Amino acid sequence: MLLRSATRIPGRAGTAASAVALAAILASPIAVGTASGDPASVQRSPMRWHMQSTNAHMSLVGDGARAKLTRTSNGISYAIDTHSLRAGHAYTVWVLVINNPAACVASPCAPTDILKNPETDSQVLYGTGHVVGSSGQAGFGGHIARGPLPQGWLPGGGLKDPLGAEIHLVLNDHGPKLAEFMPGMIRTYRAGCTDASLPGLFPPSAIADGEPGPNTCRLWQVAVFQ
Repeated sequence: MLLRSATRIPGRAGTAASAVALAAILASPIAVGTASGDPASVQRSPMRWHMQSTNAHMSLVGDGARAKLTRTSNGISYAIDTHSLRAGHAYTVWVLVINNPAACVASPCAPTDILKNPETDSQVLYGTGHVVGSSGQAGFGGHIARGPLPQGWLPGGGLKDPLGAEIHLVLNDHGPKLAEFMPGMIRTYRAGCTDASLPGLFPPSAIADGEPGPNTCRLWQVAVFQ
């Protein structure tokens, strides 16, 4: 967050109103069963542009770029199937967990809510990553179990409410693959990238996650599940 549904996702030419309506349809939960009998909720969402990509913030990436989130009481699983990535660039997925979205000022929760307001009970952690091929298309996926997540950016953060937490999946572009910075470029937040390209809002734990390099890091695409 592969992601195939009967609903086709419109391209960027769609109106803002239709984009919002589509997001609501795709993000609505669908109750399903798992092999263990544990009820699961499945949500689908279009991939959207992050402002650092230089596209209009939260505008649709386009047809076929989508994400899926499966929730159970034991954790979450996610999958991304997207395009319009830069060939030969290293990308990482970052999972933003907001256990108490009711404490956020904005909806969906904004970075200041997640990183600066402890009442939101949030965590940010690495999901997965790899280098994108010549087509600019790629898939990413992973699973996070319910419980503490000490490897994340924020102290004491975890996944406490898999069924109710707001989840953001964010793709970070590390720039062209640099052999001397691998595999850090697909396993850390900032490997290969300059200090100047990192948002000042991010905590020291994020800035220190990976070896500095000459590339520009850019948050590229995002999917939001409320």
